[in-house]
Amino acid sequence: MDEKNPGASQLTGCLVRLFWMGAGNLILALAAIAIAQNHSGPFVLAWIDLIYWLTAAALPIVRYVDIRLLHGATADNQPATMSHWRRYTITVLATSLVLWVGAHLLS
Repeated sequence: MDEKNPGASQLTGCLVRLFWMGAGNLILALAAIAIAQNHSGPFVLAWIDLIYWLTAAALPIVRYVDIRLLHGATADNQPATMSHWRRYTITVLATSLVLWVGAHLLS
């Protein structure tokens, strides 16, 4: 990112990783709970659905930025590749879809 200020780049990388590893998943979980608790019937869309899907879409985008621009690593500290990103994207989107459908069926 910023070659003149490696500390800023490290902070950016840390924040990006915190989002796609933790905060984004927490937002998805809390949104799914809110969807499930909305008792207006199955598949009645609300603002929380928009938050849910914006977050689900942001996770792969942020992971892409982490890999391409911030030299992201895997859990075992190896350089992450686009193959890792494709697998992550498929997993996140498939899991998000299943969780979203399940939350709506519970509502």
